[in-house]
Amino acid sequence: MNKMPKPPSTLAKLSCPKLFNVSPRERLFSLLDKERDKCPTIWIAGPPGSGKTVLAASYLETRKLPAIWYQMDSGDADPATFFHYLALGGRNAAGRRRIRLPSLTPEYLPDLPGFTRRFFRELFSKLRPPVVMVLDNYQQLPVESVLHEVIQRALAEFPADTNLIVISQVEPPPHFSRELVNKLIFQIGWEDLRLTQHETAALGSGIEGLDEATMEVLQEQANGWAAGIVLMLERFKETGFVNRISQSGTMTSVFNYFAGQVFDQAAIGFREFLMRTAMLPRVTGATAAEISGDPRAEQWLAVLYRRRLFTDRRNEDTLHPHYAYHALFREFLLDRSRNYFSNNELHGLKRLAADIAARTGQMGAAANLLVETKEWGKLNQYICAHSAS
Repeated sequence: MNKMPKPPSTLAKLSCPKLFNVSPRERLFSLLDKERDKCPTIWIAGPPGSGKTVLAASYLETRKLPAIWYQMDSGDADPATFFHYLALGGRNAAGRRRIRLPSLTPEYLPDLPGFTRRFFRELFSKLRPPVVMVLDNYQQLPVESVLHEVIQRALAEFPADTNLIVISQVEPPPHFSRELVNKLIFQIGWEDLRLTQHETAALGSGIEGLDEATMEVLQEQANGWAAGIVLMLERFKETGFVNRISQSGTMTSVFNYFAGQVFDQAAIGFREFLMRTAMLPRVTGATAAEISGDPRAEQWLAVLYRRRLFTDRRNEDTLHPHYAYHALFREFLLDRSRNYFSNNELHGLKRLAADIAARTGQMGAAANLLVETKEWGKLNQYICAHSAS
């Protein structure tokens, strides 16, 4: 049996999103400057599409702060997986300095608190402050995961000029109640994240025909929600007008409404490209071309990224960057694909996506796709091959 190829040496999981034409949010930057000096932990919580990740990434870039960026997923519920990837992130942050960090092997599991203390002490002793560690998509961590306690204990080992920024859709879980009571965690919430009228105007600057009255309508309709404003601006560029929406709609339904307006205006080939590439959590130009059959894949991804259409670009290797659709956008595309492709087409597309995911180190995605297609034999083959490698 052939071994599974190893994941790329530069992991999208450990890469800060690359920003393009982002308006700096000085109002929140000043707040972060002030609170970072007082609190070791900043917890940014808000609904999908509220600009949490862009805020953190643009703040680090603007303030030129070295960081360990860690994009969490359900696989991080296993502490050994978390420490493995965090050690890779620490080595990346150390640059040319070579550092060795302990691995969470079975003999250390009975004393996980002790291992946590030793790991973080060694990590921070090797890095030059100031350093910021970012845990993105923290809501992906299951409620029952022991990793909440690991993170909580790790906070005691953060030295001066070192901070943790947590990005989540939810507020801190009960594991962090002591830190909250002692004001060791500062929370930036939805009320802070809402775009002001001035910030909305900055997003729309340079768009032909967009006057002050229309901007006020945009602000009123989206209520400062970044995702809604971006989609409404895109709709305005295509049609020259802004659709009004019901105030009773949920964020997901509002997003789907406006995404549908933009999506339906696109050429059918581009719509298919979006639905096919959404089968994978992240793609490169090459894997996007493979799953879509479109040789213009790299160009399409670059256009989506540059137009800020819910597409992140990660990976320091700019020759082969990784792209990932925002969660709301990907769910929208997957939902559209269920109604667009036949059952046989969808089955084949998911099988191809599973092969690509496994080949590029996205084993969780590969397993989920094979469960959806009920390819139990192939799933077992992937698991055995991945374990052997």
